[in-house]
Amino acid sequence: MINEAEVVRLVQSHFPENAIAQVEDLGVWVRHTYRIRFRDRGAVIYKFHIHPEWLDGSVHEYRVCEILKKNDLPAPEVLVVDNSCELVKLPFVVMEQGRGERLDRLIQTYPDDEVAQMYRAVGEFYRRLHSIPGVQSGVWVDNPDDVFPDSPNDYLYENELVQGSALLLAERHIITTLMHQRIMDLWLGNMDLLKTHQPVMVHGSPFPWTIYLEKSDIKWQVTRIGAMGDTLWWDAMYDQAFLIDPPFTWMFDPWRVAFVQGYGKTPDVPRLMLYRLLQIVCAVNDVYMQPEAGQNEAWKQYALQSLPRMLTSLENQLK
Repeated sequence: MINEAEVVRLVQSHFPENAIAQVEDLGVWVRHTYRIRFRDRGAVIYKFHIHPEWLDGSVHEYRVCEILKKNDLPAPEVLVVDNSCELVKLPFVVMEQGRGERLDRLIQTYPDDEVAQMYRAVGEFYRRLHSIPGVQSGVWVDNPDDVFPDSPNDYLYENELVQGSALLLAERHIITTLMHQRIMDLWLGNMDLLKTHQPVMVHGSPFPWTIYLEKSDIKWQVTRIGAMGDTLWWDAMYDQAFLIDPPFTWMFDPWRVAFVQGYGKTPDVPRLMLYRLLQIVCAVNDVYMQPEAGQNEAWKQYALQSLPRMLTSLENQLK
């Protein structure tokens, strides 16, 4: 962890000519994040890597921004990347906050037809993001061409379905042991299908609270995305499953239709649903950083109730 006094000292060294108006501790999720508001310039975000046992995504975010800009996609300006641990004992990255409002807040404010226009813009953005080819599927840290050999599909199968979230839900009797086995069987039996994809740039955390939009003239557009430390080379269907049925969000068919229209390609439904199965299990086990909202527990119950029907449908499709 890092305290406010240490952050202020860093900010003053990076922005000696600017007057600090407010220091906001945005909390901890993988990294400890602060937002700094100034009286005489735009806000900036500081992200500190506080888990030494995890991969440091500070340089990674900078590289992701480079790739996005190279492909004419919006990305925040990265101002500082420091993994030397000399100024503070933590690696960190500093970037402009950027423009736009979170999608999850916008959908609470605007009527359905306007939200559909937003989702069309989201589809257009992710179509372009998923057009960026990768060398192979996998996680990378500082160099996008230096990819870890582990398959993301194998990793998530072992660590979230065999072990991890699915096992914990079974042990807590939230799902049955039989349901846990059926989930594992579906994934293992269709691993070749899951691995048959073109590696592309995948956001990894394309949630309504990590996607920012604004309206210029009459058209909505994505202005930036957050959680770029989760970006990897993988299967576009993993992102699409989140975007069509995001966790902790009540989606409506017109929004889904608008997203698919903006995206311009019909999803591969069996592959998408296999990822959806994984994502429900992880969401119910609180793997993802969801916004604080009264609907979260109700959404979990709704998602759990959908599992038996989803399992049967997939088993019938993938015989």
